[in-house]
Amino acid sequence: MTAQATIRESAAQAQRIAVLSVSPAEEDHFHLQNIFTNPHRDLYPDLTFAMTAKSTMAAAKNALKQGPVSIVLCEHDLSPGSWRELLDFAEGLPVPPLVIVTSRVADERMWAEVLNLGGYDVLAKPLNSEEVIRTVTSAWSLWQHRRQVQAGSVRKAGGSAA
Repeated sequence: MTAQATIRESAAQAQRIAVLSVSPAEEDHFHLQNIFTNPHRDLYPDLTFAMTAKSTMAAAKNALKQGPVSIVLCEHDLSPGSWRELLDFAEGLPVPPLVIVTSRVADERMWAEVLNLGGYDVLAKPLNSEEVIRTVTSAWSLWQHRRQVQAGSVRKAGGSAA
């Protein structure tokens, strides 16, 4: 493999957005999968989405432990558990994903609560494909930035200790 091919492969991997969908409703996963497999190529030609669907809190936590996920789309009404519990869990990970809450009753109060507790945003259901893509890509950009800052901080800390 040439150096140029390696660079292209690395760039392609860097443009893959790993999304975890957490909802007890199978139709939510189906709808999101359709949105992510048919993204708006004219707006985001270099991005691909890899979605994993989980229907329970335990399954979602296991998925988060297994590998880096950049974005979590979490249904507001989880049982057992809650989006707050998942947000707290995610924040304890080495590279925490950003959490976006989805709900049929999204209102200003819920939006304020999600943001104040550290969530990224709230998406109202039924989900609008353009809004989902815009919100997820925006969250991913912030996640990438945080990851780069964290990597820079680790390098600086490692360099100063020597």
